[in-house]
Amino acid sequence: MKIPADIHQRVVDLTNAMIDAGQSGDVERAESLYGELSRYCESVAAEGRDHPFLWETLADFTDDDRDAIGIYLRALPLASAANAADYAASICLAVAERHSNLDELERARSYALQADTFARSTDDLPLRAIISQFLLDHADAADEH
Repeated sequence: MKIPADIHQRVVDLTNAMIDAGQSGDVERAESLYGELSRYCESVAAEGRDHPFLWETLADFTDDDRDAIGIYLRALPLASAANAADYAASICLAVAERHSNLDELERARSYALQADTFARSTDDLPLRAIISQFLLDHADAADEH
């Protein structure tokens, strides 16, 4: 699923600026740029040019796990509708990781299994390996609950 060049460039510019602001300790600037990214995502969606890359990236830069999950879940149907298994797998893995952070291990495993299902139809071997490792790392924890 190709990302329109203008969308990709704007998101990359904003995220690079956020990273720079965060690394320099300018929390206010980083938060302002996050807000700008969020507004940009909304405006692109309102134009009818919605893309999972927008929301996955915004969620990646969201500190609160619950908020991030909600944003990832906005990206997931876009990826599924476009048959973009690579995006769907990556998004499901990210949701699994956030649920794991919240000690919601059954939900984490469920999303990791979905990620694995999507990833099997891609040739992204590094992503498939990361998902498999996540499932292995969380197998015992899920059994304990």
